[in-house]
Amino acid sequence: MQQIQHILRKLFSEERIRVDFNVKGGTTTLLASFAYLPIRELLNFNINIKEEYRDILSELEVAKELEPVASLLLKGMLSMQAGQDDATKYLYEAQKVQVTALGYSYLALCYFMKGDFDKSIQIYSNAITDFPKEPYFYACRCILNRCLDDDEGAFYDYQVAKRLDFNYHSLLEWHEHLSYLETLKMDQLELQELESTWEQDPERLDVLTKLALEYVHIYDYQKAIRLYSQGINMADNQTEWYVYRAAIYSKLTLYIEALEDCNQALSIDENCVSAYILRAKLLECLHEHDAALEDYKKAASLNPEHTAIYEERASLFERLGKFEDAIVDYSKLIALMKDDFYPYVLRADMFERVGKQEEALLDYNRAIDLNPYYSDLYQYRAAIRESLGDKVGAESDLQKFEELDEE
Repeated sequence: MQQIQHILRKLFSEERIRVDFNVKGGTTTLLASFAYLPIRELLNFNINIKEEYRDILSELEVAKELEPVASLLLKGMLSMQAGQDDATKYLYEAQKVQVTALGYSYLALCYFMKGDFDKSIQIYSNAITDFPKEPYFYACRCILNRCLDDDEGAFYDYQVAKRLDFNYHSLLEWHEHLSYLETLKMDQLELQELESTWEQDPERLDVLTKLALEYVHIYDYQKAIRLYSQGINMADNQTEWYVYRAAIYSKLTLYIEALEDCNQALSIDENCVSAYILRAKLLECLHEHDAALEDYKKAASLNPEHTAIYEERASLFERLGKFEDAIVDYSKLIALMKDDFYPYVLRADMFERVGKQEEALLDYNRAIDLNPYYSDLYQYRAAIRESLGDKVGAESDLQKFEELDEE
């Protein structure tokens, strides 16, 4: 494994190789660490690898006896980065020894680089069959379906990817806007003014913060990352800048880079609550749920009145099927946001799931008191009233729902 890690240093950036190349480990972490989406703007190959190609290939041949699958995968990855024609040969050999998500990702990427989108889509479809809960493959297929003007297929894949990991919503929104970024920039007068101010006084971090945020608003995440990187180099207190950049990395599903930035922020300020919250969300995306819960716990100990902690942790509990724990956190959220109707709706849904219909009804009542013009609330409450035998109340709520929905 030490030899494999040594070779990885030649193929990938330093922060990515902090993850072991364990082909029998978690597929999500491996894909986040070593795979590339079929988006040319995100491909970040080592262009100098051609010079070392033969030497590295020899090293991998030596490693083949101990790590056959890893060695074959890396041969394929190396050959692709070096522009060699034998990349697919090595990758197919690796897949014969052991089917891996990483193998699928590079095979599909090879055909994408050759312009054979149909073959690439076929491989992503095979990957979805073998790894149906990996949002990465749905996102990749969505991107290629868009290239082929298959709007229906792209929309289906987008919906599944977003449901499995909401960050893919941001990624695919960004991808959809790529060709319009310059037009969007030209339409933003405030952004242009900030650019002008920044050019005149490039030492103003307050302007840089606003400028980066404007680029986030027009989906130019890569430009925002570059600006936040400038802020990291300039700021006396770099903590918040690392968190800012980590948040944008997460929008592009670059989880390893985002985690590294959160870790950097916490190495500077071990009490940075926002870094713990963001790192927890990233760990959840990588299915490291226990570690995520530990970060939420630490954040709550540092700032027990920070509402995002309880909303995000309750959402994680919900996805883990720990509904009673979610109810506890939604109750804390309600205590902090007494005049906001939405936490009541979230808790009501949890009460329904655990069979506490009366408690759910009370929460919907309170939500409607706070926001009587939100039509969906009446539909939700109608279902509860129906389940409790209150047909008259249910019919009244459905009528109110239809009235508001027509307005």
